Formats: sequence, structure tokens, C-alpha cells
Amino acid sequence: MRRFPVRRLSDCHTVDDFRELARKKLPYPVFHYIDGAADDEVTRNRNTQAYEDCDLVPNVLAGVADIDMSTTLMGRRIDMPLFLSPTALQRLFHWRGEKAVGAAAEKFGT
Repeated sequence: MRRFPVRRLSDCHTVDDFRELARKKLPYPVFHYIDGAADDEVTRNRNTQAYEDCDLVPNVLAGVADIDMSTTLMGRRIDMPLFLSPTALQRLFHWRGEKAVGAAAEKFGT
């Protein structure tokens, strides 16, 4: 249990902190749409357990001042390998919906 309440982004240090902040800031139906998982949530539970089974060694991120995450995808260089796709109802989160996701990807070379 946290000693201090999560009130702003700078208070977030874990995935649970981000989730709690989102729960407090977003309208109820929007938060539950994002937070929910399909059907019986088996995949979500497996992914969560797999993440919890990993131990992060504190010095793993030593010497990471100059990171290049770029890669080539279908003959085109992208700055960061992320998978983005239309998922429906994205206008719940931004007035431009899927167009906002595309604009953000373009802005960051992805």
C-alpha cells in the first residue's frame, strides 16, 4: 500500500500508480473501457503474471544516454518500433480519435 496518494503524473512510479491516477482523473465509463479486458481476462492475467515474474536488476539501465531504438519495417526506417492500430471508440480519449494516434506516430517517426 502506498504511503502517499497519487495526485499527479510526477507521483507515478509503478503501473498501479498510473492506473490509480487514471481512475481518479477519467470519467467512470472511459476509465473502465480502457481498464477492462475482453471476456474472462485470461490474457490480461497471464501478461500481468509474466511481468510480475521478471526481476529488474537496478544497474540494467546503466550507460543508456544514447539509445537508438530505430529499426527498418517493410523497407522504411522508423524511430521507435511500436504497434498502433485503430481499436474503435478512440474518440473517447481524444476528439480526433484514430487520426490523433496517426499524427502522434508521425510526429515521433513511428
